[in-house]
Amino acid sequence: MGVSRAALARLVLGIAVAVSAAAAVLTLATLRVPATTDSPSAPTPASDPAAALSDLRAAPEGERVVVVRVIDAVTFDARLPDGGPVIRVRALGVQPPGTCYDAQATAFASRVLDRRAVTLTGDRASDRFDRRLASVAMSGGADYAVLAAEAGIARAYATDAAPAAMPAVRAAQDRARLAERGVWGPPCLGAATPNDTRSAAGTATDAVRSSRSDAAGGR
Repeated sequence: MGVSRAALARLVLGIAVAVSAAAAVLTLATLRVPATTDSPSAPTPASDPAAALSDLRAAPEGERVVVVRVIDAVTFDARLPDGGPVIRVRALGVQPPGTCYDAQATAFASRVLDRRAVTLTGDRASDRFDRRLASVAMSGGADYAVLAAEAGIARAYATDAAPAAMPAVRAAQDRARLAERGVWGPPCLGAATPNDTRSAAGTATDAVRSSRSDAAGGR
């Protein structure tokens, strides 16, 4: 049975319409893929606040400051972050060498600390001179107390310092003594005058009293 030209034309037109419709559907589906891919993923659930707080407490605490003036081998003025005020800091772990080597020790501290960024750690206790008592770490992480003891410009001094830090300070002091560096060499030979000893003892007592007073809630 023959097919008329009109019927054949209708058949061809129907096929063309179907193909065009299918192509349009495929194009729409393709265009929607990037939108789905670029859409933000579901937010990650927040970590447990208690665990986050625990991690924060376990992390090393410290306050980054810039030294603006060196007073002596263990005392300096530093500016707090973000343009904060200047505070006076007393580095823990060491004490000045005494009058025999005081000028040289202060000069060494100035070369090492002045205009440098350092990190203070501690409980922010102060002594009666309103000096912040803190362990001092250099930008590379070196303990200033160890550097000072190694150079022979300060003596190991455990009062208020972290007990774990003192073995390294004492070992550095022993090396300086054996090498006769700084106060351990001539002309001082490690000698401290009675006045130096009394002054150091008085400062230690004041620092302890200040710490106890702060812990009791008053100064």
